[in-house]
Amino acid sequence: MLRSALLGRTWLLPLLVCAVYALAQLTAGSSWTLFPDSYRYARAAEQQLGATREEAHRTALKAFCTSRADAAAETKSLDPLAGSTDAADARASDSPACMTRWSDATDITTADDRYQSIFSSRPGYPLLAAPFIGALGVLDGMRALGLVLALAGSLMVRGLLRSAGLGRLPAVVGQIAFLVSPLGWWSLQALSEGLVTVCALGTVWGGVLMARGRRLSGAALFTGALAACAVTRYSTALLLAALIAAAALASWLLRRSRHDLLLAGAATGCAVVVQLAMNLLGLPSSEVTLQDTFTRHFRSPDVPDPWARLTDLNLRYWGHWFAEQAAMPFFLVALVVSLWVLIRRGGVLGPLACAVALTGAAQVAAHPLVQEADRLGVLMWVPMTLGIALIAEGVQDFRRSPIGRTVRVPDSTVEPQRVDTTDPR
Repeated sequence: MLRSALLGRTWLLPLLVCAVYALAQLTAGSSWTLFPDSYRYARAAEQQLGATREEAHRTALKAFCTSRADAAAETKSLDPLAGSTDAADARASDSPACMTRWSDATDITTADDRYQSIFSSRPGYPLLAAPFIGALGVLDGMRALGLVLALAGSLMVRGLLRSAGLGRLPAVVGQIAFLVSPLGWWSLQALSEGLVTVCALGTVWGGVLMARGRRLSGAALFTGALAACAVTRYSTALLLAALIAAAALASWLLRRSRHDLLLAGAATGCAVVVQLAMNLLGLPSSEVTLQDTFTRHFRSPDVPDPWARLTDLNLRYWGHWFAEQAAMPFFLVALVVSLWVLIRRGGVLGPLACAVALTGAAQVAAHPLVQEADRLGVLMWVPMTLGIALIAEGVQDFRRSPIGRTVRVPDSTVEPQRVDTTDPR
C-alpha cells in the first residue's frame, strides 16, 4: 500500500528521504563537534551580528570548549576501565580548563595577521551561519545549518540528475548516495565544506542546463554558484572554473556541440574574474597558505623554498595514498567505474564530474596533509554520487526492456490439463 502510494507520487520520495535523514541525525549525539576552524567561523558570525571581537571570542570559545568536553566525555564513557562517574567528571573539568587556557588569547591557534587574513577573506560561510547562530546559539545554530546544507546538497543532486534526463527514482538514488557518502557527512559539519559542495553542485547543474540548451537559466545558476563559492573559498572557485573550462573544451573537441563551447567560455570568464578580484583585493595568495602549512600556522620562521617542499610532500603523500587504496581499493575502484559510466552514458555530466573530482584532488595536492585530506578532497566523491544514479537508470531501463522483463513461470504444482487425443469417430 505504502509502496504503491509512493510510486504514484514520486515527488514525495525526495522529501521522505530528507525527513528520514533528519530524524537519523537526532541520534548523532556528541559525534558532531566543533573544529578549530568552526570557532573562527562562529566568532566571525557573532561579529556580523553586532558583537565586539572580545564578546565574539568568548561566545565562540565557550561553544568550542563545551562541544570538545562533550566529545571527550563520550569517549571516556566507552573506556572499559572508567568508572560510572568518570565521564561526568571529565566533562566538568575539560570545559573550564579549555576556557581558562584560551580566554585571554585572541585566537585558539595563532594571532598572526597572515593566518587571520586567510579566514577574514572568506566571509561566505559566516554570513550564512549568522542568522542560524542568532536564532539558536552557536552550537544548535551551526548544527542546524549543517543539516540544511546536507539536505540542500542532496536535493541539488536530484535536481541536476533530473535536468540531465534521468528518471525520478534513479535521481532519488543519487540523492541517497550523496547523503550516505562523505559528502553528506562533511556537509553536516560546522565547516565551509557543506557550502562549497552545494556551490560545486550548482555549477554542475548550471552546466547541465547550458549544455541542454537552457542558456539563460543555466548561465545564471552557473555564475551564481561560482560567485557564492568565490565568497566562501575563492581558491576553490578559481580551480573549479578553470577545470570546468578545460573539461567543456575537451567535450567540444569530441562532440562539436556549441553548448559545450558556450560553457567553456562562461567558465573561462568566471575564472578570469575570480583571479582579477584576488589581485585587486589583495587576498592571501598560495604563498601565504604554503607558509602556513610549513610553519605550523606561522609558529616557526618562514621557509625559503615552500614550492620545493610542497613537491616533496606531494610525492610522499600520494605514494602513501595509493598504498592505502591498494590495501582497500573501494574508493579508487568506485571512482574509476563511476567516471567510466558517466563518460560513456552521462553526456555532459562526464566532463563536469571529472572537473569537480580534479578540483578535490587539487585541493589535497595544495595541502597534502593526511589529517586534512578527507575533508579537502571530499569533492572527489561527486562522480560516485552521480555515477550510482546513472547505473540505477541503466538497471531500470534493462528491466523495462523485453530482454530484461520478468517472465512469469507457471506454477509447477498445478497438474497440467489432460487432453483427450482419442478419435471420436
